[in-house]
Amino acid sequence: MSGPVFFARYRAAPSGAHGFGLIELLVAMTLGLLLLGGVGYLFIGSKQMSVAQSDGVRMNESARNATDVMGRALRQAGYKLNVDLPLRPDPLAGANNDGAVADVLIVRHDPTWTSTAADTGVRIGKETNCEGNIVNSNNPSDPDTGAPGANVAQVVYQFRVVNTQLKCFATDNLGVDTSGGVVVAENIENMQITYGIGSGAEVINQYIAGPSAAQYQQVSAVRVSLLVRGPSIKGVVGGTQSLNYNGGTVAIADGRLRNVVTTTYSVRNQTRWN
Repeated sequence: MSGPVFFARYRAAPSGAHGFGLIELLVAMTLGLLLLGGVGYLFIGSKQMSVAQSDGVRMNESARNATDVMGRALRQAGYKLNVDLPLRPDPLAGANNDGAVADVLIVRHDPTWTSTAADTGVRIGKETNCEGNIVNSNNPSDPDTGAPGANVAQVVYQFRVVNTQLKCFATDNLGVDTSGGVVVAENIENMQITYGIGSGAEVINQYIAGPSAAQYQQVSAVRVSLLVRGPSIKGVVGGTQSLNYNGGTVAIADGRLRNVVTTTYSVRNQTRWN
């Protein structure tokens, strides 16, 4: 005798229940793509913001290095071991390139005083220039009067932009080999110099870009304007960035971040004898 026979029961699906249709699936995929695109857009925007912030920090560092080094040199411009004699050559010189090319600034001063020769009373100077070479003063006494003469060994800073580097050369030769020198700051695209011409008593009458030889002796202040470029080339800036620089508008559309840094320095040692 065979055992009982069991029959499986199948319950019919409710009439209102069914799976995703093609239209619903397409709508869901579209919404998913939109959400994915939004997340991707936020990710890209966040990455660009991070790069822009990093570039901003690097640009500030470059500008600070440039202004610190140039500021120290300009504050010493015209320092003399013998205050009764003018500094020759003059404390300041340079080359004005009318904005298209970076200007050149030359700063001179006697080596910092360190001691006085016991036999002649001549002040002796010794200082290291920007290229690391020691400059010793050479101001021999006058053979007739015994008075200390003018120093002919000066500390010289020649600041110029080479490619996108602000460099310092320890020479006032404008034809210097630009492969040498010492890098002061990176990512400097342009440097424009204007000179405040004084009339004594630290009064500045005008700022000019290309002083004459006589006007260089009346400079009471030097204004340095730097065009600083961001190091990244990943399209940090969309479209064209316009900047007010050197009395005009500079429009650049290469995707790099840029900034203008302008600083004015008083030439303290020269205002005393303008």
